[in-house]
Amino acid sequence: MTLLQSLNLVLMISIVLSVFSLAMRARMHDLTYLLTHWRLGLGAILSMFVVVPAAAIAMCLIFTFRPPVEIALVTIAFSPMPPVLPGTQLKAGGRPSYVAGLIVLTTIAAVVAAPIGVAVAGGIFGLDVGVAPARVATLVGITVGFPLVAGLIVAWLAGSHSDRIAAGTGVLGHGLLAIAMLGILILLAPAIWAVIGDGTILALVALAAIGFGAGYLLGGPDVHDKAALSLASATRHPGVAIAIATANFPDEKLAPAAIALGLVISTLLGMPYIKMLARRPDSTIGSQPA
Repeated sequence: MTLLQSLNLVLMISIVLSVFSLAMRARMHDLTYLLTHWRLGLGAILSMFVVVPAAAIAMCLIFTFRPPVEIALVTIAFSPMPPVLPGTQLKAGGRPSYVAGLIVLTTIAAVVAAPIGVAVAGGIFGLDVGVAPARVATLVGITVGFPLVAGLIVAWLAGSHSDRIAAGTGVLGHGLLAIAMLGILILLAPAIWAVIGDGTILALVALAAIGFGAGYLLGGPDVHDKAALSLASATRHPGVAIAIATANFPDEKLAPAAIALGLVISTLLGMPYIKMLARRPDSTIGSQPA
Protein backbone atom coordinates (compact mmCIF):
# COMPACT_ATOMS: atom_id res chain seq x y z
CA MET A 1 0.00 0.00 0.00
CA THR A 2 1.39 3.38 -1.03
CA LEU A 3 1.52 6.38 1.29
CA LEU A 4 -1.29 8.08 -0.62
CA GLN A 5 -3.48 4.97 -0.35
CA SER A 6 -2.76 4.83 3.38
CA LEU A 7 -3.75 8.48 3.80
CA ASN A 8 -6.95 7.86 1.79
CA LEU A 9 -7.78 4.99 4.17
CA VAL A 10 -7.22 7.26 7.18
CA LEU A 11 -9.46 9.88 5.53
CA MET A 12 -12.16 7.27 5.00
CA ILE A 13 -11.99 6.19 8.65
CA SER A 14 -12.17 9.82 9.81
CA ILE A 15 -15.29 10.42 7.69
CA VAL A 16 -16.97 7.30 9.06
CA LEU A 17 -16.21 8.34 12.65
CA SER A 18 -17.49 11.88 12.08
CA VAL A 19 -20.81 10.71 10.61
CA PHE A 20 -21.11 8.05 13.32
CA SER A 21 -20.70 10.77 15.96
CA LEU A 22 -23.40 12.94 14.35
CA ALA A 23 -25.79 9.98 14.06
CA MET A 24 -25.43 9.19 17.76
CA ARG A 25 -26.74 12.68 18.54
CA ALA A 26 -29.53 12.52 15.94
CA ARG A 27 -33.03 11.10 16.07
CA MET A 28 -34.94 9.32 13.33
CA HIS A 29 -37.15 12.36 12.71
CA ASP A 30 -33.98 14.42 12.18
CA LEU A 31 -32.83 12.15 9.35
CA THR A 32 -36.14 12.51 7.50
CA TYR A 33 -36.57 16.22 8.28
CA LEU A 34 -36.10 17.49 4.71
CA LEU A 35 -38.25 14.70 3.32
CA THR A 36 -41.19 15.76 5.48
CA HIS A 37 -40.48 19.50 5.13
CA TRP A 38 -40.48 19.22 1.36
CA ARG A 39 -40.19 22.92 0.54
CA LEU A 40 -36.86 23.14 2.39
CA GLY A 41 -35.81 19.87 0.76
CA LEU A 42 -36.69 21.17 -2.71
CA GLY A 43 -34.64 24.30 -2.08
CA ALA A 44 -31.65 22.16 -1.09
CA ILE A 45 -31.95 20.02 -4.24
CA LEU A 46 -32.24 23.08 -6.49
CA SER A 47 -29.23 24.76 -4.88
CA MET A 48 -26.90 21.76 -4.91
CA PHE A 49 -27.89 19.82 -8.02
CA VAL A 50 -29.37 22.43 -10.38
CA VAL A 51 -27.92 25.90 -9.77
CA VAL A 52 -24.31 24.92 -9.01
CA PRO A 53 -23.99 22.32 -11.81
CA ALA A 54 -25.59 24.73 -14.30
CA ALA A 55 -23.06 27.38 -13.28
CA ALA A 56 -20.15 24.92 -13.67
CA ILE A 57 -21.26 23.87 -17.15
CA ALA A 58 -21.88 27.50 -18.19
CA MET A 59 -18.39 28.54 -17.08
CA CYS A 60 -16.83 25.71 -19.08
CA LEU A 61 -18.81 26.74 -22.18
CA ILE A 62 -18.12 30.47 -21.87
CA PHE A 63 -14.46 30.32 -20.85
CA THR A 64 -11.56 28.19 -22.04
CA PHE A 65 -10.11 26.06 -19.25
CA ARG A 66 -7.68 23.19 -19.41
CA PRO A 67 -9.40 19.75 -19.44
CA PRO A 68 -8.43 18.92 -15.81
CA VAL A 69 -10.15 22.10 -14.60
CA GLU A 70 -13.30 21.42 -16.61
CA ILE A 71 -13.42 17.86 -15.28
CA ALA A 72 -12.96 19.13 -11.73
CA LEU A 73 -15.68 21.80 -12.02
CA VAL A 74 -18.30 19.38 -13.35
CA THR A 75 -17.53 16.49 -11.00
CA ILE A 76 -17.45 18.79 -7.96
CA ALA A 77 -20.83 20.24 -8.91
CA PHE A 78 -22.56 16.86 -9.09
CA SER A 79 -21.08 15.39 -5.90
CA PRO A 80 -22.96 15.28 -2.56
CA MET A 81 -21.98 17.27 0.52
CA PRO A 82 -18.86 15.95 2.28
CA PRO A 83 -19.66 13.87 5.39
CA VAL A 84 -17.08 15.88 7.38
CA LEU A 85 -19.06 19.10 6.87
CA PRO A 86 -21.84 18.63 9.50
CA GLY A 87 -19.56 19.62 12.37
CA THR A 88 -18.85 22.95 10.69
CA GLN A 89 -22.53 23.45 9.91
CA LEU A 90 -23.49 22.85 13.54
CA LYS A 91 -20.80 25.28 14.72
CA ALA A 92 -22.31 27.80 12.31
CA GLY A 93 -25.58 27.48 14.23
CA GLY A 94 -27.22 24.95 11.92
CA ARG A 95 -30.11 23.04 13.45
CA PRO A 96 -29.27 19.34 13.99
CA SER A 97 -32.53 18.31 12.31
CA TYR A 98 -31.78 20.36 9.19
CA VAL A 99 -28.12 19.28 9.00
CA ALA A 100 -28.92 15.57 9.48
CA GLY A 101 -31.77 15.80 6.99
CA LEU A 102 -29.46 17.48 4.49
CA ILE A 103 -27.00 14.56 4.69
CA VAL A 104 -29.73 12.00 3.99
CA LEU A 105 -31.46 13.99 1.23
CA THR A 106 -28.30 14.91 -0.70
CA THR A 107 -26.92 11.40 -0.38
CA ILE A 108 -30.07 9.95 -1.95
CA ALA A 109 -30.19 12.69 -4.59
CA ALA A 110 -26.52 12.27 -5.56
CA VAL A 111 -27.02 8.61 -6.47
CA VAL A 112 -29.49 9.79 -9.14
CA ALA A 113 -28.15 13.27 -9.98
CA ALA A 114 -24.47 12.41 -10.39
CA PRO A 115 -24.84 9.77 -13.16
CA ILE A 116 -27.47 11.78 -15.03
CA GLY A 117 -25.65 15.08 -14.63
CA VAL A 118 -22.27 13.76 -15.73
CA ALA A 119 -23.88 12.12 -18.78
CA VAL A 120 -25.64 15.39 -19.70
CA ALA A 121 -22.39 17.33 -19.27
CA GLY A 122 -20.59 14.79 -21.45
CA GLY A 123 -23.20 15.26 -24.17
CA ILE A 124 -22.77 19.02 -24.05
CA PHE A 125 -18.98 18.79 -24.30
CA GLY A 126 -19.02 15.92 -26.79
CA LEU A 127 -17.34 13.44 -24.44
CA ASP A 128 -18.20 9.80 -23.78
CA VAL A 129 -18.47 10.00 -20.01
CA GLY A 130 -20.62 8.48 -17.33
CA VAL A 131 -20.62 7.00 -13.87
CA ALA A 132 -22.50 3.96 -12.65
CA PRO A 133 -25.09 4.71 -9.95
CA ALA A 134 -23.78 1.67 -8.08
CA ARG A 135 -20.34 3.28 -7.81
CA VAL A 136 -21.75 6.46 -6.28
CA ALA A 137 -24.07 4.44 -4.04
CA THR A 138 -21.17 2.35 -2.78
CA LEU A 139 -19.06 5.39 -1.92
CA VAL A 140 -21.80 7.27 -0.10
CA GLY A 141 -23.06 4.06 1.47
CA ILE A 142 -19.69 3.34 3.07
CA THR A 143 -18.97 6.91 4.17
CA VAL A 144 -22.52 8.00 5.06
CA GLY A 145 -25.12 5.23 5.10
CA PHE A 146 -23.27 2.67 7.23
CA PRO A 147 -22.10 5.06 9.99
CA LEU A 148 -25.56 6.71 10.12
CA VAL A 149 -27.29 3.40 10.79
CA ALA A 150 -24.53 2.20 13.14
CA GLY A 151 -24.66 5.45 15.11
CA LEU A 152 -28.41 5.21 15.63
CA ILE A 153 -28.13 1.59 16.80
CA VAL A 154 -25.20 2.24 19.16
CA ALA A 155 -26.95 5.32 20.61
CA TRP A 156 -30.00 3.20 21.39
CA LEU A 157 -27.87 0.48 22.99
CA ALA A 158 -25.62 2.89 24.91
CA GLY A 159 -28.44 4.91 26.46
CA SER A 160 -27.11 7.60 28.79
CA HIS A 161 -23.51 6.90 27.71
CA SER A 162 -24.21 7.83 24.08
CA ASP A 163 -23.15 11.48 24.44
CA ARG A 164 -19.75 10.48 25.84
CA ILE A 165 -19.18 7.95 23.04
CA ALA A 166 -20.29 10.46 20.40
CA ALA A 167 -17.93 13.11 21.77
CA GLY A 168 -14.98 10.72 21.81
CA THR A 169 -15.53 9.41 18.28
CA GLY A 170 -16.06 12.96 17.03
CA VAL A 171 -12.74 14.15 18.44
CA LEU A 172 -10.93 11.10 17.03
CA GLY A 173 -12.56 11.58 13.63
CA HIS A 174 -11.56 15.23 13.41
CA GLY A 175 -8.00 14.43 14.51
CA LEU A 176 -7.59 11.75 11.85
CA LEU A 177 -9.14 14.09 9.29
CA ALA A 178 -6.57 16.79 9.99
CA ILE A 179 -3.69 14.30 9.67
CA ALA A 180 -5.03 12.76 6.45
CA MET A 181 -5.84 16.06 4.72
CA LEU A 182 -2.47 17.58 5.59
CA GLY A 183 -0.63 14.53 4.27
CA ILE A 184 -2.71 14.39 1.07
CA LEU A 185 -2.20 18.08 0.37
CA ILE A 186 1.56 17.71 0.84
CA LEU A 187 1.73 14.72 -1.51
CA LEU A 188 -0.45 16.42 -4.14
CA ALA A 189 1.29 19.79 -3.82
CA PRO A 190 3.29 19.45 -7.10
CA ALA A 191 0.16 18.47 -9.05
CA ILE A 192 -1.89 21.22 -7.39
CA TRP A 193 0.79 23.73 -8.36
CA ALA A 194 0.66 22.42 -11.92
CA VAL A 195 -3.06 23.19 -12.35
CA ILE A 196 -2.81 26.71 -10.92
CA GLY A 197 -3.05 29.29 -13.66
CA ASP A 198 -5.17 30.03 -16.72
CA GLY A 199 -8.04 31.14 -14.51
CA THR A 200 -8.22 27.92 -12.49
CA ILE A 201 -8.34 29.61 -9.08
CA LEU A 202 -10.84 32.23 -10.30
CA ALA A 203 -13.11 29.47 -11.66
CA LEU A 204 -13.01 27.51 -8.40
CA VAL A 205 -13.60 30.69 -6.37
CA ALA A 206 -16.54 31.62 -8.63
CA LEU A 207 -18.10 28.15 -8.29
CA ALA A 208 -17.79 28.27 -4.51
CA ALA A 209 -19.25 31.79 -4.41
CA ILE A 210 -22.22 30.68 -6.51
CA GLY A 211 -22.74 27.79 -4.11
CA PHE A 212 -22.75 30.13 -1.11
CA GLY A 213 -25.18 32.48 -2.84
CA ALA A 214 -27.54 29.73 -4.00
CA GLY A 215 -27.58 28.14 -0.55
CA TYR A 216 -28.38 31.46 1.07
CA LEU A 217 -31.23 32.25 -1.33
CA LEU A 218 -32.76 28.75 -1.29
CA GLY A 219 -32.11 27.83 2.36
CA GLY A 220 -35.50 28.98 3.63
CA PRO A 221 -36.29 31.77 6.09
CA ASP A 222 -33.97 30.63 8.92
CA VAL A 223 -30.48 32.15 8.73
CA HIS A 224 -28.99 29.00 10.29
CA ASP A 225 -30.50 26.84 7.55
CA LYS A 226 -29.14 29.30 4.98
CA ALA A 227 -25.65 28.94 6.47
CA ALA A 228 -25.85 25.13 6.46
CA LEU A 229 -27.09 24.89 2.86
CA SER A 230 -24.55 27.47 1.69
CA LEU A 231 -21.69 25.39 3.07
CA ALA A 232 -23.16 22.20 1.56
CA SER A 233 -23.62 23.81 -1.87
CA ALA A 234 -20.12 25.28 -1.99
CA THR A 235 -18.17 22.36 -0.48
CA ARG A 236 -18.61 18.88 -1.97
CA HIS A 237 -17.54 15.29 -1.30
CA PRO A 238 -13.99 15.03 -2.75
CA GLY A 239 -14.05 11.22 -2.72
CA VAL A 240 -17.09 11.05 -5.02
CA ALA A 241 -15.75 13.81 -7.29
CA ILE A 242 -12.36 12.12 -7.66
CA ALA A 243 -14.00 8.72 -8.25
CA ILE A 244 -16.10 10.16 -11.09
CA ALA A 245 -13.09 11.91 -12.62
CA THR A 246 -10.74 8.93 -12.46
CA ALA A 247 -13.39 6.47 -13.70
CA ASN A 248 -13.89 8.48 -16.88
CA PHE A 249 -10.38 9.88 -17.33
CA PRO A 250 -7.95 7.40 -15.72
CA ASP A 251 -4.95 8.95 -17.48
CA GLU A 252 -5.76 12.48 -16.36
CA LYS A 253 -3.61 12.95 -13.26
CA LEU A 254 -4.27 16.65 -12.70
CA ALA A 255 -8.06 16.50 -12.25
CA PRO A 256 -7.84 15.04 -8.69
CA ALA A 257 -5.39 17.82 -7.82
CA ALA A 258 -7.83 20.44 -9.13
CA ILE A 259 -10.62 18.85 -7.07
CA ALA A 260 -8.43 18.96 -3.96
CA LEU A 261 -7.62 22.61 -4.68
CA GLY A 262 -11.34 23.32 -4.99
CA LEU A 263 -11.94 21.81 -1.55
CA VAL A 264 -9.24 24.00 -0.02
CA ILE A 265 -10.64 27.14 -1.66
CA SER A 266 -14.24 26.50 -0.63
CA THR A 267 -13.14 25.74 2.94
CA LEU A 268 -11.10 28.93 3.18
CA LEU A 269 -13.94 31.02 1.73
CA GLY A 270 -16.43 29.43 4.11
CA MET A 271 -14.77 30.87 7.22
CA PRO A 272 -15.21 34.58 6.36
CA TYR A 273 -18.66 33.82 4.93
CA ILE A 274 -19.86 32.47 8.29
CA LYS A 275 -18.30 35.45 10.06
CA MET A 276 -20.14 37.77 7.67
CA LEU A 277 -23.45 36.12 8.54
CA ALA A 278 -22.60 36.40 12.22
CA ARG A 279 -22.46 40.19 11.91
CA ARG A 280 -26.08 40.34 10.78
CA PRO A 281 -28.26 42.03 13.45
CA ASP A 282 -30.81 39.18 13.41
CA SER A 283 -28.20 36.39 13.39
CA THR A 284 -27.13 34.13 16.21
CA ILE A 285 -24.58 32.20 14.12
CA GLY A 286 -22.13 30.40 16.35
CA SER A 287 -24.68 29.55 19.03
CA GLN A 288 -27.02 26.61 18.75
CA PRO A 289 -30.62 27.69 18.12
CA ALA A 290 -33.35 26.22 20.24
